Amino acid sequence: MKKKSFFLLIAVFAAALLVWVGCTTLQATDAAAVSIEDVTAKWEGSGHADMTSEAFNHWNEDDPAEVPARCAVCHSSSGFRDYIGADGSAAGSVEMAGKIQDPVNCLACHSTAAHELDSVMFPSGVELTGTDSSSVCMTCHGGMGSGVSVAGVTSDKAEDEPIGDQAIIGNHYFAAAAVRAGSDGGNGFEYEGKTYVGTFTHAPGVETCTTCHDPHSLHAREPENSDTNLCQTCHSNVTGYQEYKTVSMSKVDYDGDGAVESMYDEIEGMKVLLHQAMSQYSANVGDGTMFGFYGDVYPYSFIDTNKDGQITEDEAIFPNQYKLFTPRLLKAAYNYMFTVKEPGAYIHNGQYVLQLMYDSIEDLSAISGVTTTDLTRP
Repeated sequence: MKKKSFFLLIAVFAAALLVWVGCTTLQATDAAAVSIEDVTAKWEGSGHADMTSEAFNHWNEDDPAEVPARCAVCHSSSGFRDYIGADGSAAGSVEMAGKIQDPVNCLACHSTAAHELDSVMFPSGVELTGTDSSSVCMTCHGGMGSGVSVAGVTSDKAEDEPIGDQAIIGNHYFAAAAVRAGSDGGNGFEYEGKTYVGTFTHAPGVETCTTCHDPHSLHAREPENSDTNLCQTCHSNVTGYQEYKTVSMSKVDYDGDGAVESMYDEIEGMKVLLHQAMSQYSANVGDGTMFGFYGDVYPYSFIDTNKDGQITEDEAIFPNQYKLFTPRLLKAAYNYMFTVKEPGAYIHNGQYVLQLMYDSIEDLSAISGVTTTDLTRP
């Protein structure tokens, strides 16, 4: 081959290579653009992005209008970045109040500090390590109360004597990580002499927050190259969110109603019994003022003025707050609220919350008259 022809061939090859690189780069750029748009759309439809929600507006009327440092960790992106040290401050604490109307944005979860998180400190004082990609999620879904805090209030009091001006203690809201960790996290009130299950592991491949949930939409992941949802991979009857509650994960009638139901329904049945036990117990101690729970209105515990076993809207007002807790009732109410305020408990660790409620009913039984005779403890 002549030298001139050889150089011409090289030039043609180089030009073709440049065209190929240019095309593939453009395709990659276009793909990235589509991916960013998709991620943005998912995020914008999630609760994390809802700037109108109470979670990011509760402090708007305060003076100054800011999120207190204790709350800012999870209710303000600036506060979360402060907590993990992504803003250059010390990690593990919040030095400044958070901004209002500052929902969970990209900068909250996408930083070197966030990516390096590999442990979570629960309100119980228990630290779980090796939490990897779930660490960011677990930091804000670990709750704010614990069985330890309940024990601190009740340890030196007689079990059936009123503590005195005591409000209900809760574990805050959507504490999925605390429920999933079970006894490993120590956030439920665990009765002495009882054993409790630890971290719930669903199945291989769905064992962490981000292997089950799309981190941007927060919904269950959709398997790649599939038109089904993640749950349908194993549970063929599950085609949407509402059907999650129909999945049976046991063959046991825990709530003693004579039917083996889904984990969701077994928990709902146990919740009814625990509420009944708390109401009857409260009516039989002290001055007979009956306790009731109304989950839609703060502070959730109210006096059941007509003693019909349920709280109505006219009873669910702040001046009617129930504050006559005894240690025994406060422990049970905490476990009840621990379950009620985590609506995904049936998926995240159904056995743990069933154990907590069973033990609470058992502890109240001598005075409430509601027994565990027909119930089964996991």
